[in-house]
Amino acid sequence: MLEKRLFVIHFLILLFFVLSFPIPTLAKESTIQNPYYVFSWDEKGNVRITDLAKNEILSSIQYQAEYGTIYNAMTPSLPKGSKQITLDQSPPFQPGEAIEIRSESFGGRMNAPLVHQAKVTSVRGNDLYFSPPTTKVIDRNIFIKRGSHWVRKWDDVKVEHRETATGNTVIVTGQTPIAVVSTQYALQKNSPAIDITVKTTYKRAAKVFRETFDLQFKPNVTEVYRKNRKVDTQKFQASYWLDHQGAKFGQGKQAAFLYHAPNVSSLELNTTQKQLIVNLDHMNDHRYVQQTSTNRVGKVRHASEYRANDVRTNSFSLVVGYQPKLMPRFMSQPSGFLATHVWTEHADEQTLQTNRAVYFGSEKISSSEQATGGFVKHRIPVTKSVFYSNPYFQEKSPVNVAIAQSPEFLQFLDDLNQNGDDIGLHTLYPYEIRHYQKTTEDALQVMKDHFQSRTWIDHGYLKSSFAFNALDIQTANYMAHQWKKYGTSYFWHYSSEDIANPNNGLDLYQSQKGDSLRTPLYWSHPTVTGPFYSWSAAIIPEYSVNLYREQNLQQLIQNRGVFINHTYLARFPSKKQGGKFIIRDAQGNWIIHPDFDRLLKRMETLRDQGKLHLTTVREIMDYWLALSQVRMDYAPNGSIVLHNRGEHKISGLSMATKASEVYVNGMKPSQKKADGDLIFWFDLEPNAVAVITSNKLDSIAFPK
Repeated sequence: MLEKRLFVIHFLILLFFVLSFPIPTLAKESTIQNPYYVFSWDEKGNVRITDLAKNEILSSIQYQAEYGTIYNAMTPSLPKGSKQITLDQSPPFQPGEAIEIRSESFGGRMNAPLVHQAKVTSVRGNDLYFSPPTTKVIDRNIFIKRGSHWVRKWDDVKVEHRETATGNTVIVTGQTPIAVVSTQYALQKNSPAIDITVKTTYKRAAKVFRETFDLQFKPNVTEVYRKNRKVDTQKFQASYWLDHQGAKFGQGKQAAFLYHAPNVSSLELNTTQKQLIVNLDHMNDHRYVQQTSTNRVGKVRHASEYRANDVRTNSFSLVVGYQPKLMPRFMSQPSGFLATHVWTEHADEQTLQTNRAVYFGSEKISSSEQATGGFVKHRIPVTKSVFYSNPYFQEKSPVNVAIAQSPEFLQFLDDLNQNGDDIGLHTLYPYEIRHYQKTTEDALQVMKDHFQSRTWIDHGYLKSSFAFNALDIQTANYMAHQWKKYGTSYFWHYSSEDIANPNNGLDLYQSQKGDSLRTPLYWSHPTVTGPFYSWSAAIIPEYSVNLYREQNLQQLIQNRGVFINHTYLARFPSKKQGGKFIIRDAQGNWIIHPDFDRLLKRMETLRDQGKLHLTTVREIMDYWLALSQVRMDYAPNGSIVLHNRGEHKISGLSMATKASEVYVNGMKPSQKKADGDLIFWFDLEPNAVAVITSNKLDSIAFPK
C-alpha cells in the first residue's frame, strides 16, 4: 500500500513538472519535391533542401544585419601623439568604451586602412578624448564607425505557400526592429533553379553597414568561380570575395551552385565553414565620401541611408540537384581577350602642343592621319577628360587649354573621338568659378553633340564636382538633374581609388595574394548617388610609369586582371626638357618620350595577340552593365541558356569553360584555349537567346 502511495506521489510530482515546463514541440514542416530536389520549410521560416534520397544539401538560410552611425572628423589629419578628435556630431560614447579611429580613403586604403585602437576617456560636445595617443599620423577622411543594432533572427515571422501555374511559391516574411524582410522562393515544377527575391521595407530611418543571407551547405566546396573569372577546383583559399560570381558545393545529384548574381551587393565564401554569404547590401561595396572643405575632409557615406517606407529589392538564383554539362563563366572583357587595360587622363595643366605630342607623336602634327607615334599611331583609345572653359586662358601661356577658348583644341578632340577615344569633362572649369544653369547646359550639350559623352572625372576641390556638392540639391552647385538629362553616367571621384594601389600590381582585382580583398570594379550607391555609376581606378604618376614593366603586364594577363589607371599624360612638364611622357626634340618641339612610345607599342602587340583588351571607361562599363542584364537558365538536357534582357546588342560576349569545343545556337563560335580553359565569344542581340552546349545537336534543340 505504501509503495502505491509513493508511486502516486511521484507521478503527481512528475505531472506537475511536465505541465509547468512543457516540452518544446518541433515546428510543423512542409515539403515540395520536383525531379531535382526536396524543398522543406517550417512555420518559423526555416528552409532546408535535400536531394531526392533525403541527403541534406542546404542546411539553412540565415538572415543577419548590422546598422549604425559614422562620426566624421572635422580635420584633415591627426598628428602622431594625438589624444583628441573633433567630430561632426556629439558622439554618445561612454568613458572606457573601445573605439577605432580609421582612415581608409584613397590610394587603396580600404583594404589596408590606417587604424588606431583606443578607449574613450571623455566626451565634451563634439570633442572626443581617447587613450592611448596615436602612434602614427592618421590622415584623410578620418572617421569612427559605431554599430547600434544587430539582427540575428526574426522578431516575428509569417510563412505563405501558393501554387502557381508553373510550380510553387513560398514566401517568408520576417520582422526585425529595423525592417520587414519578405523572401520569395519561386520553385518550378521542372527546373533545378530556385529564384529567390528579397524585398526589404524599412520601418524607420537606418544606415546599413550590412544585410546578408548566409547560406549554410552540407557538402564541401567543389568549385569556386573567382572574381577574376578563373575557377578553383582544389587547394581552395580559406575565404573569397567573389564580386557577383559564385561557388558550387557537392557533386552530381547532391550539387548546389550559385553563379552570376548581378542583383545583389556582392558574394563572399567561407570555404571551411561551407558558407556562402549573399550581401544584400554592404557598405564597402559602394564607396562614397562627400568632401566638405578639402579632398581630405569629408562625410563618409558608404552606408546606404534609408528612410521609413523605403524599399529595396534583391534577387538571385540557387541551382540544386543538377550539374550542367558545361559551366561557362562570363569573362571581364569581350572578344576573347584575357585581361583589360584602360588609360584615363586628367586634364590638369595641358596645352594643345603637349596633347599633340602624346597622342600624335609630335606637337608639329595636327591630324591623326599623320601620326608618327603616341596613342593614335598605336590605335590605343583613351578616356580623356577636358575643361569646357578657362576664362583666364592666354595664347602666350596656353596651360589649361579648354574647348570654349580654343577652336583648334575642339578640332583636335573631334579627331580623337573619330579614333575611338572617350571624351568627358574634368568639371567645367580648372578653377572654382560659379556654375550658371545656361553655361552648364551649353557645356553638356557640346559634350553630347560632339562626343556622345557619358564619362566625368572630378577635378580637385571644386564645389560642382561629384564628390563635393553636385549631388546636393540644397546647394547652388547641384548638377545631378543635368547629368541625367544629358546622359552623363560614369564617374571618377576620390573614392574610386579606395580599392587598389598600383605598387601591389597593375590589377584592380588584387588577386596576386588571394581573393579575400573587396575589390569592386564599379558600383552604384543604392541611396546616395542616384542612377550614376562609379568606376575604380589607381593613380600612375609620371615617376611611377616604370610599373609598366614587362613582368607586370604579363602578370595582369596571367591573372585575367583589369586595370584602369589615372594619369596626367599631356600635363605641361615641370622640367623644361620634359618628363616620362613627353620630351623636347633637338629643335625644342614637344614629342612623345621614346620609352613611353615603346611601351605603347608593346601594349599594341599584346592587344594584337588577343591577350590585352585596350579600351575606354565608356566601352567597358557598357559591356559590364550589359552582362548584368543577362539571365542564365539550365535546360534538362544539360545545356546553358542565356537570355539578353537588355535593350542593346552585346558584341563579343566572352565566356570561359572547361571543354574541348562549344556550340552556340548550332554554330561554333570564335574560340581559343588559354590556361586550361576554352574561351569563346559571340554576339547576343537584345531580347535574344543563346543555347550553349558541347555538341551541335543540343544547342539547336532548345527546350520550350
